[in-house]
Amino acid sequence: MGLYDLFSRDGIVREIELPRPLQDLTSGFIGTLGCWAAGLVMAASAVMYSVAGGLTTRLLGLLILLAAGMICGIARTAPAQWKLRFTAVFVSLAIAVVLAEIVLRCVTSFPINTTPPMVPHPQLGYVLDPKLDDVDDNGFRNAEAVTEAAIVAIGDTHTQGFNAAATEAWPQLLSSAIGQTVYNMGVGGYGPLQYDLLVTEAIKKKPQRIVIGLYVGNDLGDVARGIQERDSEREIDNSFRHAIKFHTATGSALTHLVKRSRYGRPAGFEIPHARHPTYVSYERIRSISGDMDLTDPPIVAAYDKTAQVLAHAKQSCDAAGVRLTVLLIPTRESVYFQNAHSGQSSWPNELQQMVQRETELRTRLQVILQQQQVEHIDLLPSLAAALDDETPVYAPHDEGHPLAAGYRVYAAAVTP
Repeated sequence: MGLYDLFSRDGIVREIELPRPLQDLTSGFIGTLGCWAAGLVMAASAVMYSVAGGLTTRLLGLLILLAAGMICGIARTAPAQWKLRFTAVFVSLAIAVVLAEIVLRCVTSFPINTTPPMVPHPQLGYVLDPKLDDVDDNGFRNAEAVTEAAIVAIGDTHTQGFNAAATEAWPQLLSSAIGQTVYNMGVGGYGPLQYDLLVTEAIKKKPQRIVIGLYVGNDLGDVARGIQERDSEREIDNSFRHAIKFHTATGSALTHLVKRSRYGRPAGFEIPHARHPTYVSYERIRSISGDMDLTDPPIVAAYDKTAQVLAHAKQSCDAAGVRLTVLLIPTRESVYFQNAHSGQSSWPNELQQMVQRETELRTRLQVILQQQQVEHIDLLPSLAAALDDETPVYAPHDEGHPLAAGYRVYAAAVTP
């Protein structure tokens, strides 16, 4: 039996017959070195992965650390043949991971970073990192910075185009539909306080129209929290874990797989639908519902501030001869509640209360906009109707942002 007989027919390592000098070398060095190397690499990785992690992360790190200890024990006490077998397994796994990384990078979009890097900004708190391929020099999601645009879109992640390629964000879709430049000034986490500042900047681009995407779900909460400086690099709690999840194709794919599985999703409720059911976590329900609670004093103050921002935007646009449109963006949950095929009677009380709060808030916003004579578009009816289309508007997992089909609905509603 030679080196080519390392594996038997059933794929299990049985034995290795080498010339005596090589057997001595193997038994005394290669197997031991391989086991020690594997054990130490696993131990170091476990420690680096667990730092600043939650309970599940620390438990996973502990299990890997225990396995590393067992492998180091094998390196010290196991027979040479066993050491060599373990070394062969480790080398095979390493090769498999490298091949998987290469294949995923070649044939898929992984790695996917769902948290685009942000850099501090003196007035806005932060903008997107201009180093990103689809971000311009101003820190917004455009192919390039422009001095003039026919339309300027202002908003948060729903305007930035989270969950979709840059060309599938609704401002870019609108640009393609009308054949004119639409400049996207949407950034995740922005709210009416940033919108107030951005209207002034948008007017400098001499647009015919400014569209503010007002997300009913959490824009009042953003006002209550105020403008906060963000720096993605400083916010990373564990660089090693972050690199695995977002900068390796294998780690990114596994992270997405676990997140979308029944075992990886947080506690919540599956919203039924004949074609496109979706899932909402109780954590999201509590967060969004709290940001729309008009009995909470900070939210009431945020509502009043938002009304002032909208009035100021109207005044500024009128003075500049610019048409102002406010796009009222509903939550995914209200869209499903509006649809006739979503089993609303089975929804838990917390979810129904969230929708009721949103309905009240939307109604009050519409009244204010009418009083201020601000053109506004409510996306709720068109999104609810689009749920019955063959192409899904929202993802089936716990994700409140629409998919590309949803952004097409946004763009169609704004198209003149």
